[in-house]
Amino acid sequence: MDPLNVVKITAAIVSVIIAFTAGFIELRLNPDYWLNRWFTIFFISTSLGFLTYTIYHLILDFSQIIIPIMILAQIFFNLVPISAVMTVFILEKYKKIAMDFRHLGIMMGLFIIMSIGYFIWIPQLNMVSYNQGIVNTVTPIGWFLFVNIIRLILDIFVVYRYAVILRKIEGETKKRIIWFFIGILVAIIGVFFNLIGGFLDFIYLEIVALILLDVGMIIIVKGFFI
Repeated sequence: MDPLNVVKITAAIVSVIIAFTAGFIELRLNPDYWLNRWFTIFFISTSLGFLTYTIYHLILDFSQIIIPIMILAQIFFNLVPISAVMTVFILEKYKKIAMDFRHLGIMMGLFIIMSIGYFIWIPQLNMVSYNQGIVNTVTPIGWFLFVNIIRLILDIFVVYRYAVILRKIEGETKKRIIWFFIGILVAIIGVFFNLIGGFLDFIYLEIVALILLDVGMIIIVKGFFI
């Protein structure tokens, strides 16, 4: 494995640790509050996504299991923007409303649509790179763009709604939401960089994306301590 891929995998491992730790902290702070629960899902799905991402990038002698693990990673990553949207619904509406079919049901339906396509338009392993000791997967371009555009739309919606919430509140709650807003914004910039880096096969941008995601998650956790 070349040095840049070693750096990328190392950054992904750091993301696993940070996201898992953040999820554990969120749940311990207030396990009965649905905002904490959805942020926990946000962090744990991120952690599991990067864990499976790391695992399949390290498989150099059993290529048959790479694509199934890669698909599992993408399913975890699909849950990340879904859970972020649910944090908005919890903040803007009563729990009972946020968890009804109109909100939770639609989000779960969207999650299923974003995930099931990977079993229809199945990604492939780049065997040229694999024979050189580098694991690269290729997702059919139409499906790749479809899923990632939905992820970005959901992410932009989250940033916009957090900005709207900020204008409506004051005091300590506003300070906390500011940290959430900044953290999610930084993480979303990381997601965008990762999308571009993956599309262009530009590993430097993918590494920067992982660093931004880590910083964003740390900032979000900081908000819960205010």
